[in-house]
Amino acid sequence: MSVAEETLALEAGDAPAAAARPRGISNVATLFLVTADFMVLAGLVAGYYGVRSQSFNWPPVGLGTYLPTMVALTIVMTVITVQWAIWSIRRDDQRTCLAALGVTIFFALAILNAQWYGLAHLNFGVGAHTYGTFVYILTAFHMANVIAAIVVLVAVLARTIGGEFSADDHDTLTAAAVFWQFCNVAGLVVFAVLYLHP
Repeated sequence: MSVAEETLALEAGDAPAAAARPRGISNVATLFLVTADFMVLAGLVAGYYGVRSQSFNWPPVGLGTYLPTMVALTIVMTVITVQWAIWSIRRDDQRTCLAALGVTIFFALAILNAQWYGLAHLNFGVGAHTYGTFVYILTAFHMANVIAAIVVLVAVLARTIGGEFSADDHDTLTAAAVFWQFCNVAGLVVFAVLYLHP
């Protein structure tokens, strides 16, 4: 038998070969999204500190810290609740995963509500001065990410109710948790930039 006549692959046989569902695609896509989102956040923070370094009177107005501190504490609580959801689904405990996702969504809505309230009660507008512009832009950046994350978490909650996740297959839930954790990091960065080290 010559080299050209050799069969180099195994024959499939009579039954069709079942292809395994690709895994980890949602995690890779989320990694790209979070990386791009982090670059936007880094650019906003760099712009803030660039303008701040050229200003003699910074910040021109003082901001209260009570409400932002409560938002930061709520953000820290959601770090725990979203990881609780992952921990639960890895043990095939769908009820606890549903509870953890529900609490995370509730806290996310509370964060959004508090930030909206804080912006609505500022004593200056978005165009009053450069500092005001950055306060609005950084807070709105975090709020936009929180809104997107709430949509993702609600979709994941619906899929969890439908029983689509298990200990062996929960990549989408993990990707949603990664995106939510980025929102937490972004919120804490915004808190630190605007309120801890203005």
